Amino acid sequence: MTGESQSTTNGSLVLALAAVLFAVAFLPFLLEDDSGGGGTAFTGGVATAGPGDTPRLPDASATRRAAPPADASDPDTEDPDAEDPYTAAPDPTYPRPVAPPAPVRDPRQEAFEAAARVGTCLNAYLLGDSAGTWNSEVPRQVPCGAWEAYARVAGVNGTCPTADAGYARWGYGNVSLCLERQFKQGQCFLVSREGGTSSDPQYSGNLFTWADCGAQRIPVEYDSILVITNVYRAPSTLTDSMCRRAANDRTRYWYWLARNNSTLICATYPAR
Repeated sequence: MTGESQSTTNGSLVLALAAVLFAVAFLPFLLEDDSGGGGTAFTGGVATAGPGDTPRLPDASATRRAAPPADASDPDTEDPDAEDPYTAAPDPTYPRPVAPPAPVRDPRQEAFEAAARVGTCLNAYLLGDSAGTWNSEVPRQVPCGAWEAYARVAGVNGTCPTADAGYARWGYGNVSLCLERQFKQGQCFLVSREGGTSSDPQYSGNLFTWADCGAQRIPVEYDSILVITNVYRAPSTLTDSMCRRAANDRTRYWYWLARNNSTLICATYPAR
């Protein structure tokens, strides 16, 4: 009985000593507040008794750590005082006006606009095809005294006596040029037969065409080439001899009146 009683006493002493050591070594850490102050201690998310031994639930804000101050050198650190771009006042300069795109240049339109002055002389003539194609897509200005000054601008965006052999209309976009043919001795143009005989044909001429006087091939719309021999002021009375260049001249001539019947154009076959 004595030995058993001693064993129980020794075991009780050991347990008591272990409890004291546990209380001294570990209990302060369990009771220490996360904030390091004297606030409420939390164990497993349940608050211990507060003042007056009144139980209370944990305050979620008590366990939050204060955010560190913003570091301007750290781009990832958010400045709490920075302006919120989603709640900031709108910038009065927005939306900024957008400049309209630059207009697309049209060199052909610009060339017609540049030539749209009465008195401007052009290297312009018809090729003689059925489409009425000009020798260039754009007006090419030349000095009026030049050999290749085949036409002169007589009007812009107005009426044009196109039924007259001395005038033709040429336009593009919002520009319409009324051209007056500049007839010169030695220039050749295309004609098509409209009657007469093989030895004495009657020709209809397109005086706004130009052709190489020695050309071996011409557009299918025409039959022959004539060369201008003279350009006169039209006489009041037309005669068979008005185009002769000499008293005994037996050359076969054809003639046209142009510019409101004020100009006489005499022509014959070019010398081969």
